[in-house]
Amino acid sequence: MTAPPASDALRLVIVGGGFTGAALAIHAMRVAAGPLDIVVLEPRAELGRGVAYGTADRNHRINVPSDRMDVAAADSGAATAWFRAHGLLPGGEAARYLPRAAYGAYVGDLLARTGAAAGHRVRLRHLRMAATAVTPRNGAWEVDAETGERIAADRVALCFGHAVPALPSRLGPGVAASRRFVSDPWAADSLAAVEPEDSVLVVGTGLTMADVITSLRAGGHRGTITAVSRRGLLPRAHGVFLTNLDVLGPDRPRTALELLRLLRRQVAAVDPALGWQPVLDSFRKVLPDVWNDLPPVEQRRIVRRLLPFWEVHRFRIAPQIAAGLAQARAEGQLSVQRASVTGLALAADGRLEAELRAGGATARHLFDAVVLCTGPERDVSRNPLVAALLADGTARLDAVGLGLAVDRCSRVLGAAGAPQPGLYAFGPMTRGSFGEMSGAADIAHHIEAVVAGLLERDP
Repeated sequence: MTAPPASDALRLVIVGGGFTGAALAIHAMRVAAGPLDIVVLEPRAELGRGVAYGTADRNHRINVPSDRMDVAAADSGAATAWFRAHGLLPGGEAARYLPRAAYGAYVGDLLARTGAAAGHRVRLRHLRMAATAVTPRNGAWEVDAETGERIAADRVALCFGHAVPALPSRLGPGVAASRRFVSDPWAADSLAAVEPEDSVLVVGTGLTMADVITSLRAGGHRGTITAVSRRGLLPRAHGVFLTNLDVLGPDRPRTALELLRLLRRQVAAVDPALGWQPVLDSFRKVLPDVWNDLPPVEQRRIVRRLLPFWEVHRFRIAPQIAAGLAQARAEGQLSVQRASVTGLALAADGRLEAELRAGGATARHLFDAVVLCTGPERDVSRNPLVAALLADGTARLDAVGLGLAVDRCSRVLGAAGAPQPGLYAFGPMTRGSFGEMSGAADIAHHIEAVVAGLLERDP
């Protein structure tokens, strides 16, 4: 049993208990100077997993080696040491691209150990429910849960992350109910209806596509796979890891074009033995400063024209996954096409008819199964809780519409642009305010840098 909170305990409610919410709870428990009562609202059974690390498929790997996945910057090598102690790195093997499920287990164990070390000073409760409203009340906050429960809080942190993929087009009658239409590739047994010889259309060519194709091939799938996206871009593979290059120089870019030219110059000038990857990884360290110096019109231009190209270079894949995709293409099983899905209909024989538009021409093709891998829904206003916060002016969207507007300390900005005392947001929903905030290590280290301010009695 957990001890009841002290009467003077600071009450922190964390909405969302995936990786972001767990990382916040870990860092809050570590730095809390006084009594702290943490409530995490998360419908899933385990904290720390979320969509990314909740997968049960052992073929789904973390996208960087384990020695770059430490939750705390000072705990260098802690994740790799845990994997080795639990037999996941046999012998003297160095850090590697481990299953994401294993990393989720590590985060959950770190959360439990951190709570135990905090002792009675901290109480952590996990309520398996979703939040429906966050309302200011008498200088503090109230969080309404779907069960009707109302939770009082001194601080509220919005940490929910990825939503299911967005639909690429309108669906014809019967498509949504068809077992051959996979709208959520992360659902349990989502690919169970796909037969070994089935032809499969994968909508999207990013990280989720890589996971789906890896799962299909590992399960013995031999049928053709067609992956489509507007640009046909595939995630790049990793190279040398290095983050200490001076990629900015004395003059900061003021436009999207200047930024593009800067990165191209740096890539052209780097030692060929290093490759282009260290340029992007080093740039990520200064990205928040560069991003916030750009006028909103230039930020929007980057999102509109450059973001897809940035993402395939920034969100790279494990060598094993890259090799598997290359083999599937070489064998003729996988084809990648530049095309948009403009319609999905249920054919008379139960297959799915996809209307694909490419190069100004439209054609219809039949597939035995269609899997949506378009990435998380980017319109955060579709989340009812976010929509309510926007409607009453408690929050506003960032300048590029990727998420909630926050300041550099992750305080949510209200409709008038002022920080809302005691209301915070972390993780992917804040990427539009920082330029990037999707990688686990980036999220955790940002939280680590600002959590002390969150816990101050007078933020």
